[in-house]
Amino acid sequence: MLLQPPEGPLVLGIALVDFNHLVGPKIEFCHGDIFQDEEIVKILPFLALPDGAHMSLEDYSYFHLVPNVPIPTTIFGISCNRQIPASILLVKDVDVTRSIVQKAVVVLASKPVFGPIRDRLGVVTRALFEQRDFSDTSILVDFGASLEISLRTQLTESGLYIGGSREFVHTFRHRTLILLKALICQKKIMFFGHPVERLCTYQYSLISLIPGLLQTLEDSGSPPLAARAPTLTCPQSLRTSDRKSMMAYMGLPLDIFGKDTFFQPYLPLQQLDLLKDSQGWLCGSTNTVVTQQKEVELLINTETATLEFRNPRLERLMGLTAADRKWMDEIVRDVNDAWDDADPMKPAMHFKGSDDYLRAKFEEYVSAALASVRYREFLAKGKVNNVIITGTGDDNSIDDFNPLWIAEFTKTNAYDVWQRSTDPMLFDIVEPRHPCNEKPSVVGDIGIRLSEGLQELKLEQQLAPTREAISRTITASSTNFFKAVEGVRERWQQQRTTSSVSFNSDLASSVYETPVEVSKLEAGLSPSPASEGSKLTSNISRQTSRDSVLGTPMRPVSVAQAASDAKAALGTWGAGIQSFWSGRASRFSTSRSSIASVASTDSNSGTVQLPTSPISPRPSVGTVEEESEHDLDHRGYESQEPGGIAL
Repeated sequence: MLLQPPEGPLVLGIALVDFNHLVGPKIEFCHGDIFQDEEIVKILPFLALPDGAHMSLEDYSYFHLVPNVPIPTTIFGISCNRQIPASILLVKDVDVTRSIVQKAVVVLASKPVFGPIRDRLGVVTRALFEQRDFSDTSILVDFGASLEISLRTQLTESGLYIGGSREFVHTFRHRTLILLKALICQKKIMFFGHPVERLCTYQYSLISLIPGLLQTLEDSGSPPLAARAPTLTCPQSLRTSDRKSMMAYMGLPLDIFGKDTFFQPYLPLQQLDLLKDSQGWLCGSTNTVVTQQKEVELLINTETATLEFRNPRLERLMGLTAADRKWMDEIVRDVNDAWDDADPMKPAMHFKGSDDYLRAKFEEYVSAALASVRYREFLAKGKVNNVIITGTGDDNSIDDFNPLWIAEFTKTNAYDVWQRSTDPMLFDIVEPRHPCNEKPSVVGDIGIRLSEGLQELKLEQQLAPTREAISRTITASSTNFFKAVEGVRERWQQQRTTSSVSFNSDLASSVYETPVEVSKLEAGLSPSPASEGSKLTSNISRQTSRDSVLGTPMRPVSVAQAASDAKAALGTWGAGIQSFWSGRASRFSTSRSSIASVASTDSNSGTVQLPTSPISPRPSVGTVEEESEHDLDHRGYESQEPGGIAL
């Protein structure tokens, strides 16, 4: 739809704003009669170069100005700011004292046709910086002249839409309707965040959801501006085929930014007084000092997509009903189905989920809400006059829109203007019911609320830093663990090699050791003089194993082989001990039989004599005397030394 062109020029001026490190931002170059206004020259630099502009290589700022003229109206400005290293400039001013030069190109227009302006402004700004000579501003003069001609041919309703409503709904989801309700009630709403362009375009996206509001922003630049409201009257005719006639009959667009309200996409510190002199506003800021003002009722963070109700009562007034949630859930699903995360700026391929689709859906919602207000007033008037009214309208349609929100809307200046400029029988054209297709069930509404609550938690974003920290910790821990294991393995391997070498050396040294001799007493037995015919040899040693070792040349052996050799040596040593005890057992049996025969002989004579001679001295430890079997038996009888146990 074509917009009515202004009587004067569409492009009011072009300017170049420089950031001076000593005095702050200032206008370096300007072209246009609008810059004769001292108020505009004074405030423009702070709007063109917002706080935090240095954080981006390129950024855009949107703002509104009001000239000091007898019949003031809002001027719409847009700036593109960039920065360049001072070292690469071909011509350097004496004011350049820092390593970075930051400037902004500004366009002032009488209509908010930011869409067509933005694309050309970015190209011209980049071309100006590529010159590396800001003293040559001829490109800006040519840009202003060509822009005026092109905008005249593109003055359409689509040129007013910037940013796109799809991104706004995709970001804020169900909270989009809460923001819309707060805006209709003319609350004090502030957006905060970086970058500046997103901060501003989100506000324009919200405004675009109210039918026709972007086309009537002439009074939005300052609270005292209210030129549109007195011109509105109740229509006397209606052409349903004409969109303008239909909107006028419904009282659209609402006079949101009329008396004592204003709209400033970017609000600098120099305009803080506007917040205190207004009953309602919509503005944005990148400075936390502005957001800390006590006048703020609703703060929206564009970086986290969160809402902060500074006024606790406002959250209840703007709350969503079950029908609202179900209706918004369908819209959000349609938008997400057409959304491409890889290319967010890619337009929807179908009407469903597109920007036009969203504007149509919200126009339906606003129209139905206004029709429900009129229908409730009609029912109340009939009840006062005791008139029974029958019809197809829903008597409780207000409940689906939140009665508290409707009651709050009726207290605003926007409602007063709408009330006197709208036909009382509006509900005959627009059905007074909620646009939700069917009544939501209790269980379904609980499911929607839980799902939306989980979405608001933003677990993926909130847990991303924690997940990264855990991943880094696990990676570092696993690396250290494997290093420790490798160190332990190396030390164990070294100890194993050392033990093997030590064991081999022990085996080699044991070859040359003298045999270990064990005495009879150490073996646990006393010498038996009664034994005959056997010769004791208690030379128990590892001679066999040593002989086997001596017979084999020494060579490095493994631990397993060394263990096998030690086992064989111990087995041979055990076999020697077994043969020793076997010999002693046989001699013990022979001695016992001899003692028994002697006892038998003595018993016949009537007496039994036991040996009483003293025991022979104990041999020294470590030696065993070798005696013949005959000498052992003979000495046993002569010395009367017991050779066994007397039974």
